[in-house]
Amino acid sequence: MESSTFNKSGIAIDFGATKISGSRILRGKFVKTKKYPSIFYSNSSNYVKDIENVIHDLNPSKKNKIGIAITGRVDSAGNWYAVNNKNLGTFKIPLKKIIQKKFNLETIIMNDATAACLGETKFGAGKNCKRVGYITVSTGIGVGVTLDSKPFLSTNGLASHLGFTTSRLGKNKCGSGRIGTYESIASGKAIELKASKQGYKNLTAKDIYTLHLQNKKWAKEIILLSAESIAELCANIKSIFDTDIIVIGGSIGMAKGYIQLVKKYLSNEPKLFQSKIYRSSLGVNAAKMGILL
Repeated sequence: MESSTFNKSGIAIDFGATKISGSRILRGKFVKTKKYPSIFYSNSSNYVKDIENVIHDLNPSKKNKIGIAITGRVDSAGNWYAVNNKNLGTFKIPLKKIIQKKFNLETIIMNDATAACLGETKFGAGKNCKRVGYITVSTGIGVGVTLDSKPFLSTNGLASHLGFTTSRLGKNKCGSGRIGTYESIASGKAIELKASKQGYKNLTAKDIYTLHLQNKKWAKEIILLSAESIAELCANIKSIFDTDIIVIGGSIGMAKGYIQLVKKYLSNEPKLFQSKIYRSSLGVNAAKMGILL
């Protein structure tokens, strides 16, 4: 039986739409961590160069394995694709093959929300639960699911991308091409866009959240809409997977008071569709811990 204590070693990278965070981990200890901003490139090969540079900076040994938890879709062969093309562009990158060949080390590639869900299931808020959902509310909306402690995956990598399902609250077009997705309502990018359309330009989602906490009416309305839609998403995840719990992470999801708002809106759903909601206990390390399993 696998230990419930995280004791893995390797190079773990969490590649999000806003930042890249890489760590060298030795028997469960984060001995070195580097952070870099994510940059939108018209030439997708530059994403690979950034990932390679992070790995070089972490000085991998011959005994290390490399885990990359990455935003977007990852198929069973380790090819990486964007789903929201506005965030990263349009591409197909054989990322596992490239990194494995470059460093001659075992390499694992997985969607970041799925990796975070696996980390929380094994070592965090989801321990001892058979069915766990994970939602990251950050630049985008990511969803991961584990069933019997195993990640819910599919051959083409679309499984669990429930941030691109549609909400009764949505009407705008998403970068995925769909209309009214949770990503187009609740994400950091969506929050910034809504504020800009109201004349509040050049504000980050963090700025807008701070103004919400200061009871600025327009900012509060935007954040409440985000939380209401995430509550609806929780009810949908519960109805599909009958989750024991749903863990919420991400810079917005873990912001002061956000989970309480989600719980408030979720209480309006029929009891059958209510799942227990927990704040991520592993935070920014959830995906890095999950990817090395």
